[in-house]
Amino acid sequence: MRPMYQDTESQPGPSSETGLLESAKRIRPEGELILKGVTWRCFVILLSGAILIHAAAHAVPDTVLLPETVVTAERVLDGDPAVASWSRGEISSRGPRTIDELLSTDPSFSLYRRQSSVFGHPTSSGVSLRGTGASATARTLVLRDGIPQNDPFGGWVPWARYTPELLSSVRIVPAAQSAVWGNQSPVGVVHLSGRQPGSNLGRVRATGGSHGTRGLVLANDQVSDGMGLAFQSSVFTLRSDGFYGLQREQRGTVDRRLSLEARGADFRLMWHPVDDVTVEPAFSFYEEDRGNGTVLSRNSTKALDFSLRVTGESPSLTWQAMTYYQRRGFEALFSAVDDSRAVEVPALEQFDVPGEGAGGGVTAALDVGEDIDVVLGADLRFLNGETNEQAGFVDGAFLRRRRAGGEQFVGGLFMRGAYGSGRQFSLEGSARIDFWGFRNGERVERRPLTGILLRDTPFADRSGVEPSLSATLNYRFSDSLRVRASAGTSFRLPTINELYRPFRVRSDITEANAALEPEHFHAVDLGVEWTPSERFSCHLKFFHYWIDDVIANMPVTDRAEAESIAGFLPPGGVLAQRRNIEQARVGGLESRLKWRVSSRWNCTLRYLFSRARFTSSPEQPLLEGKAFPQSPEHRVTAGIAGNPLERLHLFAEIEFGSSQYDDVLGERRLGSWWTARLGGEVKVTERMTVQARIENLFDEEVATGLSSSGLRSIGQPRSAWIDVNYRF
Repeated sequence: MRPMYQDTESQPGPSSETGLLESAKRIRPEGELILKGVTWRCFVILLSGAILIHAAAHAVPDTVLLPETVVTAERVLDGDPAVASWSRGEISSRGPRTIDELLSTDPSFSLYRRQSSVFGHPTSSGVSLRGTGASATARTLVLRDGIPQNDPFGGWVPWARYTPELLSSVRIVPAAQSAVWGNQSPVGVVHLSGRQPGSNLGRVRATGGSHGTRGLVLANDQVSDGMGLAFQSSVFTLRSDGFYGLQREQRGTVDRRLSLEARGADFRLMWHPVDDVTVEPAFSFYEEDRGNGTVLSRNSTKALDFSLRVTGESPSLTWQAMTYYQRRGFEALFSAVDDSRAVEVPALEQFDVPGEGAGGGVTAALDVGEDIDVVLGADLRFLNGETNEQAGFVDGAFLRRRRAGGEQFVGGLFMRGAYGSGRQFSLEGSARIDFWGFRNGERVERRPLTGILLRDTPFADRSGVEPSLSATLNYRFSDSLRVRASAGTSFRLPTINELYRPFRVRSDITEANAALEPEHFHAVDLGVEWTPSERFSCHLKFFHYWIDDVIANMPVTDRAEAESIAGFLPPGGVLAQRRNIEQARVGGLESRLKWRVSSRWNCTLRYLFSRARFTSSPEQPLLEGKAFPQSPEHRVTAGIAGNPLERLHLFAEIEFGSSQYDDVLGERRLGSWWTARLGGEVKVTERMTVQARIENLFDEEVATGLSSSGLRSIGQPRSAWIDVNYRF
């Protein structure tokens, strides 16, 4: 193995590896040049936003004209319960750097690893609810005002791009209410609802904290005088020097901190051309650069979104039509490090991973009669993407250049209805039929220097039809006791990433599989809500999922087979391939207790028990009875929050997670963990507030991963940050 870097400070001289270093710099260069690039880009974004805010603030008076727009595209009905929800005020008082830090305070929500998205790899930021994910790919759909946010290529979510100032609510919706979304929502949906501009208002939020974390947000709402027109804008930047993601005793000279540089902008226009009709075009841009813990390993992401939504309202009908376009870019460089962690070489360079998504839909909410609510509509989504990469680094050069990708289409019709909402007995039902197809899949490999063709494999087009159904029964025994029972079925298509893109974590390789079949979910829920008084409430919910053809990273234990699939295996490394496992089951219990101790203080206790197991695997019997990777059986969050003074809000929480495994064979165990957080908000003046927050108060070491070679990744150490918010 020839070194790319052997010292923490020195740069390599001219050599045959110069081209590879330039490749690394395409992803995120080191040194002054990239810092200057980041600086001027951020400066231009922030300066433009400041000019817009200043100009708009002096253009129109403070006027409230625009009514609240109903987001019919979210397909909700009156009285729909949420697994967990946060209002605009709660979002503000918690002061999260990213929205996933807010969501993760509920035990049912988790990203793949025990890590905030501020420091986690983007491909591990897909959502798993109730521990139902057998891999890092999301089994939960994330929506922003009814528009899918999951990456068109891989299904992951860039959480840092969502400015908390622009959200009015965040909700986790259970599976029984999400069947109308079909693909990507088999266990639920996360709704991010945008805040409606109602008056002339500007906001500035400055953030500073541990690990060199600093950020700035400029947001502005402007409403015209008498024209039914409003404009909302936001620009932001977030940067952190990060922390070391490897235990101290295992680090070497090539190890670096997990760093982040992110910036973006959101613009939205609301126009009432006639009464009861609203037209809303929106545009957003986001990009980030990350250091992944060594000199060479890093990745970058770019995102560009445009959407148009039109809403019409009448006494008996509310309808909404929308269309959107999404463009994504992703680059990543994976490296191999020797046992001394003093020598590092490239291992896999994914230098261009583009993805595109385009789609739209029509939704209508009907008032068909007393006690009957109906939502119906249709939607479709086109996706395409590919990975362009170099692999097999030997003697200073890559031996293979690979291009692999394809296209997906999914579209469907849906209807959701409720009878007797608010009555002692009520029923809800959802039905959806989806038509899907995979097209133009291929994998082509060549020698980088000569262009000699090594592999040219076209994959057959495929298509299918999938139903999604759910039914819910609600019965209120008394004003204080209610029971809900639901059952449903749904599905999830493999992402383009799962079908075509391999990846590497240290010396362990996971290969793609173009033959993957859709996952199928069958679920039942039984919930009890008990509210004996205004001061106390208790919610219990039992759940069980039967998952057929679950997609997991199956180990390939025969080395000859492994090398035939991957082309090579690094010393000490193992190979897994994404494959369908015949059947798995996930069962457990959710509970939430809330006690209002006094007029100023509330206590909460939230608990999740989730037992996820592979139950049938004829192809790899060793998996049977094994737990899902990165899926603890127990998670608990206990907290207290209140307002000891009129202008002061405080909260404290303790979080616990039981042990889990980092692999599907249950060989690499990660121990249990606990952590504590403190936070507060003080209202200094009518226009200015200050927020402070400390994560991992007692600086506990939380293991997030364990490689086959014994390298133990760790999560965020004690971190503190302060936000200063000013309204004008």
